[in-house]
Amino acid sequence: MGTYDHKQVVSDYANGRITAEMAVGHSLQHIDKLYEVQTAANLSRYELRGKVDTLENMVTALQAEIARLTALVEKFLSKRKGETSGKSKKDQP
Repeated sequence: MGTYDHKQVVSDYANGRITAEMAVGHSLQHIDKLYEVQTAANLSRYELRGKVDTLENMVTALQAEIARLTALVEKFLSKRKGETSGKSKKDQP
């Protein structure tokens, strides 16, 4: 027994081309295929969730590193600015 399109099964049953038993058999095949697809989709979803979690952790780590580097640059620039303004005051009579 092959798997017919679900709409074709309903149409054939409604038009008397297949019996109720045949319609039920085809319906069970469709249900089985749906379970297979659902299982595969769930596995893919779990894999994707793992990848998303990894990426979120990487972004968090990168944001922390950017904040650390920004603070270091600001500290360096403010120290350098203080040295520059100190030199200009010494150069003035």
